Amino acid sequence: MLHRVKYHVGNFLPALRSPNYRLYFFGQGISLIGTWMQTVAEQWLIYPTLTTNKSLLGIVSAINLLPVTILVLFAGVWADRIDRRKAQMVLQSCYAIIAFVMSYLIFSGRVEVWHVIVASAITGIVFAFDMPTRQALMINLVDKEHFASALSLNGAIFNAARVVGPAIAGALIAAAGIAPAYLFNGVSFLAVIVSVWMMRLPIHPKRTEHPPFRGQLAEGFRFVRQTPVVFVSLTLVAILTIFTWPVNTLMAVFAHDIYNRGEVGFGLLQSAFGLGAMVGAFGFHALYEKVRRKNRLLLSCVFVIFFSTMTYALWHQFILSLLMLFFSGWSVATMIGILNTVVQESVPDRLRGRILSYYSFVLVGGMPFGALLASLGVGIISAPLTIALCALLFGLASVVILYSTRDTFLTKLI
Repeated sequence: MLHRVKYHVGNFLPALRSPNYRLYFFGQGISLIGTWMQTVAEQWLIYPTLTTNKSLLGIVSAINLLPVTILVLFAGVWADRIDRRKAQMVLQSCYAIIAFVMSYLIFSGRVEVWHVIVASAITGIVFAFDMPTRQALMINLVDKEHFASALSLNGAIFNAARVVGPAIAGALIAAAGIAPAYLFNGVSFLAVIVSVWMMRLPIHPKRTEHPPFRGQLAEGFRFVRQTPVVFVSLTLVAILTIFTWPVNTLMAVFAHDIYNRGEVGFGLLQSAFGLGAMVGAFGFHALYEKVRRKNRLLLSCVFVIFFSTMTYALWHQFILSLLMLFFSGWSVATMIGILNTVVQESVPDRLRGRILSYYSFVLVGGMPFGALLASLGVGIISAPLTIALCALLFGLASVVILYSTRDTFLTKLI
C-alpha cells in the first residue's frame, strides 16, 4: 500500500523522488510556517500595538526588503562561488538569532519601534544572501526535467505556510500575545539547518581562482539583455511585485479599521490569500503540463489578479474579501510559476546563481517600492483607494508590455 502511494505521489510530484529534495521540502515547510507567524506578529506589533501610524507598516516593510534591492545582485555572484549547503546553515542560524532576540525583548516588555526596524533591516540583509543561495541549492537537488515540479512544490510549501502560519499566529496572538510567534519562528529554523545538514550532495572540486567579480556580474546582465524571454519575464515579475505587494502591506488596516475583526480576522485575510496561492502552486505543475497555450494562461492570470484585487479594494464585505483574496493568491502563484519556469528553463547552470539573483532582485526588490507606494497612498487617500489604484496600474502595465512584446515573448509561450 505504501509503495503504491509513493508511486502515485512520485508521478504527480516527481521532484519528491529525490531524497535531498524531500529533506529540503519538509525543512522549509516547518520554517516557513514560523516565518509567516512572525510576519503577522510584526505587522500587528507595529500597528496597532506599538503605534497608531498606519504608514509605518509600509516603511518597516520597505526597510526589511530594501537590502535585497541593494545586495542581491552581488549575492548572486557569491552564490556561484561558495558552498551553498554550508552557506544555508549559517544564514538560517542568523535568522534564528534575530527571532530569539526579538522574542526576548517582547516577553520582557522592553520592545520599542526602533527594535523592530533594526531587526527588519538585519533580516533583510540576511535574506538578500539567502534567497539566491537557497534557490540555486534547491534546483541542484532535482534532475533538470523535474525543475517545474520542484518550482511548483517550492511555491506550494511557501503558500501552504501562508495559510497555516497566519491562522495560527492570529489565534496565538489573541490568546498569548505576540512574543510566542517570534519564539516559534526562531525554533523553526532548526528544521532547515538539520535538513540541509542531512543532505548528501556530490562533492565539487573547489576553485581557487574566480573570474573578476565585475566580469561575472556583467556576463549575467548580457545574458538577460540578449534573451528576450528572460528579460520580459523579469519585467513582468517586477510589475507584479510592486503593484500587488500593497495588498499584503495594508492588510492589517483592512482587518482593524474596515472589518473590525482584530487579530483573528487579520490572520484569516492572510490565510485566504495564502490558501489560493497554495492551490495555485500545488496545481501548477499539472496545469503547466496540460495547458498548451501558455500565453493564454498568463493573460488569464493578469485578468484575475486585476479583477479580484479591485473587488477586494472597493467592495467591503468580509466573506467576499476572503474569496477575492483566494482568487488573487491563486493567480499570483500561477503567474509567478509560469515566469519562474520560463527563466529556469532558459538559464545555463553556470549562470544560475546570478540569474536567480536578478530574479530575486525584481521579485523581492520590487516589494520595498510596493510597500512605500502603500505607505504613501494610505497617508494621502485611503487604504482601499490605494489598493484599487495599484490594481489598475498593474493591469495597464501588464497589458502594454505583453502587447508590445507579443512577437518576442508571448509567441514563445505557445
